[in-house]
Amino acid sequence: MNKSGIYLHIPFCKTKCIYCDFYSVTKRDDSIDKFVNCMVKEIKLNKNRLESTIFDTIFFGGGTPSVLTENQLENILNTLYENFNIDKKVEITLECNPGEITFEKLTHFRKIGINRLSIGFQSFSEKNLKFLGRLHSSKQSISTFNHARKAGFDNINIDLIYDIPKQKIKDWKDDLFLGTSLEPEHISAYSLTVEKNTVLHSMVKNKTAIMPSEEIDKKMFLSTISYLEQKNYIHYEISNFSKKNKECAHNLHYWRLEPYLAFGPGAHGFDGKKRWWNKKSIDYYINQIDQNILPIEFEETLSKKDSFNETIMNGLRLIEGAKIQKLDSLINQNLENYIDSFTEKWPYINNNGKNLSLNKKGLLFADEIIADLFLI
Repeated sequence: MNKSGIYLHIPFCKTKCIYCDFYSVTKRDDSIDKFVNCMVKEIKLNKNRLESTIFDTIFFGGGTPSVLTENQLENILNTLYENFNIDKKVEITLECNPGEITFEKLTHFRKIGINRLSIGFQSFSEKNLKFLGRLHSSKQSISTFNHARKAGFDNINIDLIYDIPKQKIKDWKDDLFLGTSLEPEHISAYSLTVEKNTVLHSMVKNKTAIMPSEEIDKKMFLSTISYLEQKNYIHYEISNFSKKNKECAHNLHYWRLEPYLAFGPGAHGFDGKKRWWNKKSIDYYINQIDQNILPIEFEETLSKKDSFNETIMNGLRLIEGAKIQKLDSLINQNLENYIDSFTEKWPYINNNGKNLSLNKKGLLFADEIIADLFLI
């Protein structure tokens, strides 16, 4: 039986970080109870999707999902178990922010079945945290992590960001040192990206913030790989590193273009052929669900070309690469000849007969290589 994931988007935040382009709302705590009731209803309305599937991952993302109470999260989880075939060894991840979740709440979350945390450290530098619009301190990051351990969490990811304006390579190495000293099972190390419709985008456009050079970005990226591998972390995706057997199983569904269900405003779902997404509006979401109408804004069936391009786009982010057999089934020409036509320009492409992947240097040019390999 096929295995898939379930994503639940909880859009509530205390404040909006300057770099974030995910759908979120602030000062809407009065809507949380109604929102949870609607999410429960949305789950029930979708109970017939992916019927012949076992769901082995559940991911609460946001926003800040930890704003929900134990009872609200348990209500959502119970509804999932009642309507879908959930694997007994399911990975259940909850995103949270340092300083915004108590030890008592962490203990309750562990008791109701949350077994993986993703904590948004972002940096140990107070200056960088302030620049990014984060509300917590470095001390609160460490305290939240220690509380999570004490509450029984033995699978924890921490998010860290590099390529921050005025950040030096030494500053980033200090972050890596402090992060690894906590011995989390997983580290997501992201290069700060300037997304449209964010405060950061306006700052860069107005030249009130200057992003580091491409050369510095590459040095930070390579130093990240080198340092974390020395600390026995496995580099399994461009921005993700884990201890053995501690990869994020949920995100692997995305990168391998496997089916997943998604609930909440702005959430994207995929059944293996068709993709759909909900409108990014909590008010629209609540109004539609109240009328027993799914809040879907758009849906599309992927063509073979679309599937090929998405397999390339996501698969080449993985160190294991994209499966040759899958790519071959999606292209109307000889795959080997097609790939060979790019190897002179990009000698960093590896083809071992089973997977198409990029070597370490190729990862530096992943976006350009992926764009070139797209079928037009």
